[in-house]
Amino acid sequence: MGKHAGAPAVEAIGNLKRVQILAGMGLLTLTLVENMLIDDEAIIHAANNWLAVARELDGGPKRMLALMLAESRDTWIADDQTAFEDAVVTFQSKLEVLRGMVTDTGGLLDEIGATFRDFGWAMFVFSGTLLATTASAAVLRFTPAGAQAQLFMRVLIQTADKILAAWGKALLAYLGGAAFILGYLWRKEMQMRNVEPTGVAAIDFKKATINVDRNPTFSKPGKPGTLPPSTAGFDWIAPKRDVPLPYGQ
Repeated sequence: MGKHAGAPAVEAIGNLKRVQILAGMGLLTLTLVENMLIDDEAIIHAANNWLAVARELDGGPKRMLALMLAESRDTWIADDQTAFEDAVVTFQSKLEVLRGMVTDTGGLLDEIGATFRDFGWAMFVFSGTLLATTASAAVLRFTPAGAQAQLFMRVLIQTADKILAAWGKALLAYLGGAAFILGYLWRKEMQMRNVEPTGVAAIDFKKATINVDRNPTFSKPGKPGTLPPSTAGFDWIAPKRDVPLPYGQ
């Protein structure tokens, strides 16, 4: 059985083993069922961790980006503020995509954990009913109807095998679909983690340099009372300040 399976699942396996002893014949699907009853609590715990990450992505980064934009609009009047705002908006949209992927992963894991839990409870109820019926039939083996009781138990075991096989097949089909979706989400996450710029955006920042020779701000100052070299045609813009207007304006 899967490690640390829930109490109903453990009890269900115990009941099915008792059925085998009473009936004197084995359940062919017992090994399959035993390996499918795993720790649903661990899966649900993992789902909660993913959903907690999604909540963090929905809160802190959004507030920080909003504050950055507000501050840039208040004190930044150059054209590169517009470029900065475009970059922030693009980053925020990609962050929403990532948050959606994390939320979907957590939600799907939660559904998988709940499915295993429901499967364990269904097995518990079914195995209890099967054990009670088998015990009653086993008592009849010591009566004049013993032959019919033995035949009944054989049919009962065969029917139980068919039911367990059908349940196992349905659970495996569900898990196959869930695994495909998880694989798709994780593949997207890996793609986002390994995105590399292409074209004009493919800049090697280890080798990139910025030529500031023609920028007056970065030039050596001229003689006292003169402007720095290369200031012809330079558009001087004073920083924005909240100051009262002169009297009468």
